[in-house]
This record gives sequence, C-alpha cells and structure tokens, in this order.
Amino acid sequence: FRSLKHRSGAFPSSLAPCQHSAFCQLSMTMHAAMQESSATADDHPAAMEAMGEAKRVLDTAACHEPLPKKRKACNTALEQRRKVVVRVPGTTANLGPGFDAVGMAVDIWNEISVERASTFRITTEGEGASRIPTEVASDGSSPHMVMKALKIAFEYAGEVPMPPVHVHCRNLVPVCSGFGSSSAAIVGGLIAGLVLSGKELRVRGEGGIDPEELLQLANKIEGHPDNVAPAIYGGIQLSLVFDRELDAGIRQEVMSRRVPIPAGMRLVAYVPGEKARFGGGSDKTAGMRNLLQPMINRSDAVFNIQRTALLVDAFHRGDLQALRHATKDKLHQPIRGEKAYPHLNAMMDAALESGAHGAYLSGAGPTVMCICSGASGDIFAQKSEERQERAVTEAMRKAVKALPAEQVKAWGKGDFYIVSPTEKGAHVTFAEPPFSTGLETFGSLDGPL
Repeated sequence: FRSLKHRSGAFPSSLAPCQHSAFCQLSMTMHAAMQESSATADDHPAAMEAMGEAKRVLDTAACHEPLPKKRKACNTALEQRRKVVVRVPGTTANLGPGFDAVGMAVDIWNEISVERASTFRITTEGEGASRIPTEVASDGSSPHMVMKALKIAFEYAGEVPMPPVHVHCRNLVPVCSGFGSSSAAIVGGLIAGLVLSGKELRVRGEGGIDPEELLQLANKIEGHPDNVAPAIYGGIQLSLVFDRELDAGIRQEVMSRRVPIPAGMRLVAYVPGEKARFGGGSDKTAGMRNLLQPMINRSDAVFNIQRTALLVDAFHRGDLQALRHATKDKLHQPIRGEKAYPHLNAMMDAALESGAHGAYLSGAGPTVMCICSGASGDIFAQKSEERQERAVTEAMRKAVKALPAEQVKAWGKGDFYIVSPTEKGAHVTFAEPPFSTGLETFGSLDGPL
C-alpha cells in the first residue's frame, strides 16, 4: 500500500474497498490513514499508529466476518471437492540391509483420479490392468487398494458413509514387483480422500516426535513404513517403528527421517515378466516374509546393523564407493535368492563386476536394483560412456540369459528400467474446485491448482 500511495498519490480503482471482508477493512483503514497523514509510514508516527489499528481490525475481523466462498474462516476445515488427481512415485525398499527401515522414491509414477459420482466404479489402465481387481460393492467395499485407502481417509475425515466415487488409475509402476505399487495405491488413495473431504493432517509438531498423521494412516494399512514414507515425502527415508514398552508414552506408531540422495546417482532395475511376478499370487510380500527365519544368529544381526549404519553414512557423505559393502545383507536376501529368486545372485554379481556401486533385492522382489552414477543434468544429452548404467544393464542381461534353460524361461523375460531417485513425493496435480484464489496460485504443468 505504501508503495502504491507513494508513487501515485492515491489508491488505484482496482483496490476500491468493499465492506464484506477483513482484507478490505484493512485497506480502508490504511487508505484513510494515509490520506490523512499525507506521508509514508516511515515518515509519520500517525501513519504508524493507523497501521497498527488496521492490523487490529484485520485480526478481529478475520475470524468473524463472512469470507468469499473459496476461503474458510479461522480454525475450520477446508471445503470439500468434487474431483482430485494425485501422482505417487514408485519406491524401492530395504536397499540391502535396511530391512523394513530404509526406502527410496524413484522417478516412475502412478496417477490416481478420484471424482464424486452417483455410483462406485473403478477403472485401470497401464501396468497390471488385467490383473488388478476392480470389483466394488454398493458401500464402497473392495479388494482394490486405492478404494480401501479412500474409505479410511473419508472415515478419518468424518465423512461417513463414504460417498460414491469413480476411481481411475493410470499405472506406470510395475505391479507385484518390489517397486512399491501397493504403497503408491495406499498413499494416493489416502491423499485423494483427504482432499475430497477437505481434511488437513499435521506433519510437524511443536516439540518431541512429529505427528506425521498421513504416515501413521498409511503404515496402518501397509503394515511397515519403508515404502509408504518415501511415497509420501520422496527422497530416501529412514523409518522407525516405536516399541510400546521401550518407547512408552509415544502416541505415534512410526516416524521418518530424510537421508540425502548423492548427486549423480542412477538406478538400473530388472523387473521380471508378469508370469514370474504373479506366480506366487498377488500377495507376494506375505509369501516372501514367510520364507524368513523367525530367529536369527547374533552375528547376522550385527552384520546388518553395521551395514545399515554404513549405508546411511555413505548416502550422507555421498560416498558411492562404500555402497558395494553397505548394500550387503544376511537377513532376507540369501534365503530369498535360494528359495524363490534364482536370478538374484547372478544378476547382482554381474552388476558389481561391471562397475555398479551396489546391488540389492528391491523390497520383497523379484526386482533386482543396482546403484550407478555419472548422471549430470539431462541424461539424454550426456555422453553415455560417462555413465555406468548401460554397461551394468548389458552385464545383467547376459547373466540372466546364462541361467539354466528352465530358469531363463521363467525369469529371463523381463524389462530393464533405468531411472533416477526423486526428491518429490506424492502430490496433487488437479483439484476441482481449485486450491488457488485471487491472492495466491499453486501451479503445475496441467494448469493452476
């Protein structure tokens, strides 16, 4: 206001005050003060006093005066929405020794569109479209993970019963592969339901352990936080599950911490074909957990503790060379390679021999993930020999083709993904009504939100 008055001597007509908002009361009070003082606030004590009075008007009126339809009064919920589109990244978990503790978001995305409708309906395109169940009952009950998460979100927001919605999923994240497709569905469904219902959740607290409400909800559905944390926040996330006895008094079940992504890091992932991935059923994670021993040797526990500490330290330091040792594991990879994934060890060994910094089983598998480096800026404009991923990919391809014929038939018909970690987690790309008002704009490539 001061700069406008100082330059022109009067307020422009576009700021002509109305009598129905606290903002306009502020403008009227300040306008009158400036006209009376004929000076800037820096030059005249009367103007300073008037501006203080204007602030008191704003503070009082902001909580009592009627506001425009798209702006809610103080301490009230956001408005409900008709439609929302959410994008969620794929994730890779464990990173070797960090079982149920470390996860990383990768630059492969699922898009979930949810719109209020007269009846429930689910449609899917892309990865796993023919294998993902789309049945939904009249009350919204469904085996579809997005619909399960939506129902929990609406209940948490107090919108019960759940309103009928049309859900459309565009999937790029490979399904049943160890790439976090279930976590993407859970996080996407929760965010969509919260946005539609107008419910905001707390992330940070004023002291002690942060509430991280969305992470708590997602963990209750998934059962472990190592995938849902990076799906929500992006980047590399270190997760912890609280113990009721040792952590008495903590209301939260889990917490997370961000670990920095080293510059230039790239990932090579081998994802076996759908026949191999779905051979053990759609609930592969439970089957892979059942392979693990209920008791472990102390030496194996110490090994993984040491390697997980080195893993986190290597990321903090940007020491990719240390990942060759930091991604080793004794708790889950050996037994899974022996009992379920004959391609695992051969492909990891080939990747390390060809120059990869680290190699590990992604999540519960069967995806084999390798950490490479050398990327700088846009990788399609960079000379390929400056990076490692092509040589690593070729070595892994030869290794899987060298397996016995029966194993090649089952595990050799997969795809290689060369991707980067992403610092960005789940986010809204479209909302109706939009979040933007005349006072602020939240933009995306698809237009303002």
